[in-house]
Amino acid sequence: MRRIPVVLNPAAGRGLAGAREDELRRVFREMGVEAEIFRTAGPDEAQELAREFCAGAEPVVAAAGGDGTLHAVAQALVGTKTALGILPMGSGNDYARVLGIPQDLKEAVKILVFGEPHPVDVGEAQGRFYLNSLGMGIDGQIAHDYQTHHLLKGELGYLLATVFEVFRFRPVEMEVRTEGWSHVGNLLTVAVMNGPWAGGGFCLAPQAKPDDGHLDLALIGHYPRLVRLVVLPKTRDGSYLALKRTKLIRVKSARIRAERPLVVHMDGELLPARASFLEVEVHPKALYVVR
Repeated sequence: MRRIPVVLNPAAGRGLAGAREDELRRVFREMGVEAEIFRTAGPDEAQELAREFCAGAEPVVAAAGGDGTLHAVAQALVGTKTALGILPMGSGNDYARVLGIPQDLKEAVKILVFGEPHPVDVGEAQGRFYLNSLGMGIDGQIAHDYQTHHLLKGELGYLLATVFEVFRFRPVEMEVRTEGWSHVGNLLTVAVMNGPWAGGGFCLAPQAKPDDGHLDLALIGHYPRLVRLVVLPKTRDGSYLALKRTKLIRVKSARIRAERPLVVHMDGELLPARASFLEVEVHPKALYVVR
């Protein structure tokens, strides 16, 4: 019987992922595959397990959890022949949505078992890779709020955190430089996207593709707090880009400098410390994913 190692984050989905382990095993058995499930205590353990599987020349390592679980496992898989399998069991599951992986567990396992590895791009900043999204500014602060306030759950939780920061977040003067273009001014955020969606479904880069060799750089300028109540909901469908004080360009790299240290998220995971300077670049086709 074919065997696939599965790195399961039991804390994903506010703890619901761990409760679905038996269901996960049953679905694999129905597909004629044995799931060798490894429950992890955190992202460091998930990354270390994935590194061991790579060293053992495993063709596929599946990550069962949310975007943070995928982010951790991918750190070990970038630049290797071992492919990432995706079992969306988290709160946001943005990267699964980008790649067309269904939320339904049985359908996701079917893709994992019968799908093929395809190369995709990854971004990098501060020595870490990211699969889908990087945010520096209000979206980083929203990710911080969501992670630290455990009553916030799922897509609704992201929305509530967004409304909270609409009134609280102070704009910051930032300098953004890319190939042949630069901008200096007060901004709410800079997002460097490899896929369209972040934060549980906010469409920051509608045309972004994870395998086109580019990142999509999105800027949102400063708006008064009451106006933000109109502007930020438009990030749900990407229509915010029709407004003034917004910008979206395709880049291969970017340098971002802020007047004060800001919370930065990568795939919803927070960097260990606030940052006032980032260098971001794309690594084309550096990771294989099963889809």
